Amino acid sequence: MDIFKKNKGKIVEFIGYFVVMLPMVFCIYYSVPASDDFAAAIRVNGGNVFAQSVHRGFSMWADWGGRWLSQIVQMLINPLNSHQHLGHKYGIYMIVVFIITTALTIYGLKAVVGRVLGRTSKYINAVTFLIMALLYSTYYYSECFNWYIGAMVYPIPVSLAFVTIGAMVYYNERPDKKKRYYILMIVAGIFPATIETCDVLLGITYLYYIYYLNWSERKSESIKLKIKHALPLLLYIALGVSCVFSPGNFARREYYHLQPNFIRSLVQTVIDIVVRLQDLLVDHHLAVVILMILTVIGLVSNRDMEKPKAVLETAVLFIIITFGAMLPYIYGRDFRNTYLDIRMEYILDYCIEIGLALMCIYLGQWLAYKFSISLSGKEKVGVVAAILMFTYVTLIQNYAYLNIVQIDILRNRALIQESYSFWDGVMLEIENSEEDDVVIHRDKQLNWTRYFFEMGLTDGERFAVDPSIVYDKEFIMPNVYYGKNSITLIYDK
Repeated sequence: MDIFKKNKGKIVEFIGYFVVMLPMVFCIYYSVPASDDFAAAIRVNGGNVFAQSVHRGFSMWADWGGRWLSQIVQMLINPLNSHQHLGHKYGIYMIVVFIITTALTIYGLKAVVGRVLGRTSKYINAVTFLIMALLYSTYYYSECFNWYIGAMVYPIPVSLAFVTIGAMVYYNERPDKKKRYYILMIVAGIFPATIETCDVLLGITYLYYIYYLNWSERKSESIKLKIKHALPLLLYIALGVSCVFSPGNFARREYYHLQPNFIRSLVQTVIDIVVRLQDLLVDHHLAVVILMILTVIGLVSNRDMEKPKAVLETAVLFIIITFGAMLPYIYGRDFRNTYLDIRMEYILDYCIEIGLALMCIYLGQWLAYKFSISLSGKEKVGVVAAILMFTYVTLIQNYAYLNIVQIDILRNRALIQESYSFWDGVMLEIENSEEDDVVIHRDKQLNWTRYFFEMGLTDGERFAVDPSIVYDKEFIMPNVYYGKNSITLIYDK
């Protein structure tokens, strides 16, 4: 019993994460290989895995996009490399990826939250959990959680970026372990630095944590230390340049005949951010409740009623990070409306929600400072009661709780399972067919759900990519993966 008493905080925290993540794990379990997964699997016609992976990575770098390191790694560890029917093994693989990226994100978030609240604050774990609950309960990203290639380009580099930022924070705070965190900044930062959505994030946070916060030290240090501190930043820049200015990026733009305009893209980025922010605050009531709780935590955590520091810097930092992630995407694709791929919604939402969460903490701290607020026991009970009442009115009485991701997954569990059975059956039929030109018939198309990422075959369309092609710009490549001349799926109704 003493063990439980001493660790009750950790036990409560574990239960909280378990409740938040379990429905998502259920959803991910029913994933199937999809889209570019088939192109990124090794070919079985000779050649070793590493050589094929490097060939693919630099072929894509030259012809179709700049994420060369991601292309190499995603082929090296692609679960489809086994060339056997995976069934639920694919989902288990994706669950492992989900758990790892969650753990890495939590690591980085705790470092940032600790800096905002103070390293000795007892609220660090609670605030970190609330931010993760905000991220995981508001929207669901099937292109990131249920799709291997999506995970390789979004959750994995983003979570490693969090680790890199955590290392930057700890590098300042733990002088006895500077060498460890310096190495971590470099090692963890390599992968996200080759993903364009993370480039500005890494560069601006490094400038902030290593230079801006320690400017007097950086100015007076030796040449050797100046070179040491410049090295990670120069590495991020070099890797980012290799991605952003790759021949493949320009070839891709020419292929789609795009003529982007910077000012138009800048305005569209602002519109996208405002629209997404409005959707978050108007249509997702649990998110508002969590932000209210974070504000209260900020208030009660400021016992000394000190003026919060670095508020403006933090706001500017997140504005730059958000625009740095979204503007290249919107400019590069020449978007002129508020459409975003689900995987880019993931990036935008993380920037907005984490930024809002930290600003709510600062707001609470400022309220305590400005109005000398120190809540007594009875006042705390009153605040809790007010939040519970607000939660009841907005979430329960209006049935808005049905839109919470975890609850909505449970409501759609039958369709999720049916979708898995449908597409897993399609793949089995392709594998077992002795025909070179496979034609699959199904009665009807299933209803779409945001909790399932479909294989990618479309009604009546013939997928017949030449097996010598590394990556096709128009079609997904299951026929190459399964060794077929063509694959066609037809819905009879």
